Amino acid sequence: MAFVEVSTRRILIPLAFVASLLLQCACDEKAASPSTQTARRVVTTGPAGTGVIRGTVSFRGTAPGGEEVDGARCHAGAGKIRVSPVEVAPGGGLKDVMVYVKDPSTVPAVDERLAAPVLDQVYCQYTPRVLGVRVGQVLRVKSSDPTMHNVHTLSDRNPRLNFGMTGAGQSRDVSFAAPEQFTVRCDVHPWMSATVYVFDHPFFAVSGADGAFEIAGLPPGEQELVFSHPFLGERTRKVTVADGAVTADVTFEKGQ
Repeated sequence: MAFVEVSTRRILIPLAFVASLLLQCACDEKAASPSTQTARRVVTTGPAGTGVIRGTVSFRGTAPGGEEVDGARCHAGAGKIRVSPVEVAPGGGLKDVMVYVKDPSTVPAVDERLAAPVLDQVYCQYTPRVLGVRVGQVLRVKSSDPTMHNVHTLSDRNPRLNFGMTGAGQSRDVSFAAPEQFTVRCDVHPWMSATVYVFDHPFFAVSGADGAFEIAGLPPGEQELVFSHPFLGERTRKVTVADGAVTADVTFEKGQ
């Protein structure tokens, strides 16, 4: 039987006993991991609920300036390309904010008939700039440009992708196995950037040009909303959901 020596008193402890203690500690640590929260999640065969959260995301202050890129760096006829990290409507609505529920306790099962969201490349810009997809759902990447692009995902929890597209009309279907947020860029045109959010639930929406969003089918109870903007960071808000609709408005301010 193998032994290990403990401290200067030369106490001999069977190695098998030490191994069993280490195994028990590893099991206890795993049991306490936040990742096990998803194991307690209730998955329904139908809608998780009838609650709806609607709201508007606004920006107060002076939005960061963008830049203009000569369209000749893209392809003939592209014209001037305006690249703005923050897009604010005349009324103050903030576009491209991903709004999602953090760790919902009840979710509907994944519907294999879900339509594939599309990430297009138009005049050397990604369209849309922010989008969400569920784990395992197909994301269709396409190009509407008659020029060379490469699609490079800077993902960490999912394998990184880096593939080229050489002409208009080309497309490729991809999917992701783990939730995360990551940037997609084109190394040929360095100003091109999009942000993809991968979720293990369907409770998310992106604010439109007027800053409005809506998340439907929510279970009742208190939900924590996350408002995430690729350039401005995150805001959070707790909302109590019941049958019907509740309102959740959030404002991003310069200097926050």
